[in-house]
Amino acid sequence: MYNIFEKPWTLLIAAVVVLIIFYIIRAVKPEKIKRWHFLMPLIIAISAFAIDILIETDRENINSIIKSCIKASRNEDADTIETFVASDYHDSLHQSKEEILIYCRAIFSEPAVERFIKLNQSIEISSSKATALVKGYLFFDKESRFYKELKPAMAVKLELGLKKYSDKKWRINHVEILEIDNQTIDWDSLIEAANM
Repeated sequence: MYNIFEKPWTLLIAAVVVLIIFYIIRAVKPEKIKRWHFLMPLIIAISAFAIDILIETDRENINSIIKSCIKASRNEDADTIETFVASDYHDSLHQSKEEILIYCRAIFSEPAVERFIKLNQSIEISSSKATALVKGYLFFDKESRFYKELKPAMAVKLELGLKKYSDKKWRINHVEILEIDNQTIDWDSLIEAANM
């Protein structure tokens, strides 16, 4: 569905079209156009920028959550991640928010992530639910056991399920690991490999 709040350039195009129409009318019937008429395209263009700056769409909100979680992972900050995790969180291995946060804190108790480079992301929004597929490269900290025992970096693909709650905020209610280095994997296989 087309959303003008996600595509403010539409109003910029409308402003240009209105300006062209006024110039055509001015060329054909100059007495019909007043100087203040030319303010209309300017007002339309300004409103396009105002809409983009002042209104945060669901897609922008979800992107912001993903960016914040990536940044928190780099900073080994489980408390920030906790603010974006829903109280009814569950995935194929962790049955609660508390379980996934215990896992995050265990990972972050030692050096872990140096950086994450996002290669691809897609978001599907359906009323109060959304699914985000994120693919990228995870680079481990040189002091981490993952770097020393596994490898310096790996390609990962994640599926994040998000839900819009009654307070109108989006929160992550499940995360599934789909691929590592283009090999299908799940939470159980990942935990097994990490404990080897």
